[in-house]
Amino acid sequence: MGKRRGFGNIRKLPSGRFQASYRGPDGNRHNAPITFERKRQAEQWLSTVQASIATSTWQSEEDQKRERTSRLQAEQAAQLTFTDWSERWLSSLESIGRAKKTIQTYQYRVKQLREIFGSTPIVLITPDDVQDWYNQSMKERGQGVTRPLYMTLSSCMGAAVKAGKLSQSPCRVAGGQQYKPVTDAHRQVATPSEVLTCADNMPPNLRLTVLLAAWCALREGEIIGLKRKDFTLGDSPVVRVERQIQYLAGRGPVVVPPKSETGRRTISIPASLVPVIQEHLDEWAAPGAEGLVFHRETDLSMPVHPNTLRGAWNKARASAGIPWFKFHDLRHTGLTVYAQQGATLAELLYRGGHSDVEVALRYQHATAERDRALTGLMDTHIIV
Repeated sequence: MGKRRGFGNIRKLPSGRFQASYRGPDGNRHNAPITFERKRQAEQWLSTVQASIATSTWQSEEDQKRERTSRLQAEQAAQLTFTDWSERWLSSLESIGRAKKTIQTYQYRVKQLREIFGSTPIVLITPDDVQDWYNQSMKERGQGVTRPLYMTLSSCMGAAVKAGKLSQSPCRVAGGQQYKPVTDAHRQVATPSEVLTCADNMPPNLRLTVLLAAWCALREGEIIGLKRKDFTLGDSPVVRVERQIQYLAGRGPVVVPPKSETGRRTISIPASLVPVIQEHLDEWAAPGAEGLVFHRETDLSMPVHPNTLRGAWNKARASAGIPWFKFHDLRHTGLTVYAQQGATLAELLYRGGHSDVEVALRYQHATAERDRALTGLMDTHIIV
């Protein structure tokens, strides 16, 4: 049985060792974290605790443990460099199932960011450091390079905050993630005549890629992945987007789902495109329902390589007098003309296969009938 003393209590255990306890300022009883071989040792421990209470430095064992843990985490964070953390972040993206192509893009950007921040502990990267790099990069490389790098850095550091490695992100550049529209000299919308000129300057087997990108709002990977069975060219012509082709480093072409769930869609085809599509299927597509619509010249079972398409596109856009115009801008062109016919936000998102503005999509519903009607109106503007 424990003996009463001025402060605390000491009792002898059946093992012969001594256990010390006391009632703390919080009103709870606290046991010593260890037992003692000698009673004198237990008394000394209680005297130390009593002194800490008298000097207002007392902490419960739980508080001390939390403080030790926090101190250890701070020490570890001080040693966690940007290179180390970015490697963990990229691995986490793989574990949550991000698309391999997306991860490869992040890897490419992170490699460049490591040249700037690589050996610096992330807790020592300041907003001024990020701002100075951003300003210099904008001056030397422009927004086309700087903005994607900044967005990747911001995502990486934001993940560090969520993981408890940082108290706040150093990425606070005003407008850093906002895209500033290009001038009219580098506009993103072509005229129907310019689209036709580009198409006519493509190799015959790739002419249709331009028209599908513009007037059906298909992405490059979606176009490359098309098969004969994806087209229905009857009274209500449509193209179904079920897959896309991505070329991954060291792996070649890989069939993957569309970019998002909304990317899987059925799109109405403008009537003026139907004979052009039929002609292409008859002359260039691989045979059979599973036949690729755009394949390599030497191998009908292999989709055309993006580099082949881009090389042809670069020449075609130069011939049209718009050498800055990107293949992806064809989608922007087609969706702009589509919008001019009175399409709602939901209808634009549906046709483009976008997943943005998800809240709006919950309340607005695009229909196949409305898509066909708008396509008919847009058809009057198309030249083929």
